Amino acid sequence: MRITEATLYTNRLDEMKRFYTERLGLSVSEEDLASFRINLGEDALVFQEAKTEQERQYHFAINIPANRFKEAKEWIMSPVPLLTEDGEDEIYFEGIDASSLYFYDADENVIELIARHSINPESNIESFSSNEFLGIGEMSLTVEDPSLVAKALETIGVRRRDANSIDPRHLNFMGPPNHDTYMLLVPRGRVWLFSPKLSIPSPIQMVLDQQYIVEMDEKLEFHIHSIKK
Repeated sequence: MRITEATLYTNRLDEMKRFYTERLGLSVSEEDLASFRINLGEDALVFQEAKTEQERQYHFAINIPANRFKEAKEWIMSPVPLLTEDGEDEIYFEGIDASSLYFYDADENVIELIARHSINPESNIESFSSNEFLGIGEMSLTVEDPSLVAKALETIGVRRRDANSIDPRHLNFMGPPNHDTYMLLVPRGRVWLFSPKLSIPSPIQMVLDQQYIVEMDEKLEFHIHSIKK
């Protein structure tokens, strides 16, 4: 499973555009009066102007080269402050051999840069920039009933990474093991790492493998659509 595109909703479209272009140095590939699209390596991120003022909260991770975590950290600390937890501004996940850091975007969504040392490709480019972003590494899907949504996802072959049952109270990594992309199936009220913010069911669209659109609409109803070819 690969998340090739994700659409997030915002009430601060102009501020978000300035953040991603001016602070992170990403280029807008498409835009209109109500949305803009940026490329994250092989994948794409779309920000859509929301029709309501409802509260929203997203978390997503961007894959970076396996050997470039130190350089990425030095680079990102100039345009944005890093989030900290217990005095630390990075974390190493021993179980998956990965290093991560976290920061907020203009909407205070929790953004992560993750170097999966055993999976992500390496890079030898001298100076790190957003040109080294590889793609979407994780994308949150926060719902009221994770078990119910997991049953729907199972119909298109999306299951929990470790093949265990869905934990309705905690974060669930959805996708094949030892992969570079995961959907995070999350219940309401989960505290994000390196942030006091709580997960909130929020409208979102994800394109999976150019075959399906997984959607939480602005009424917070969950849908799966097949992409006709």
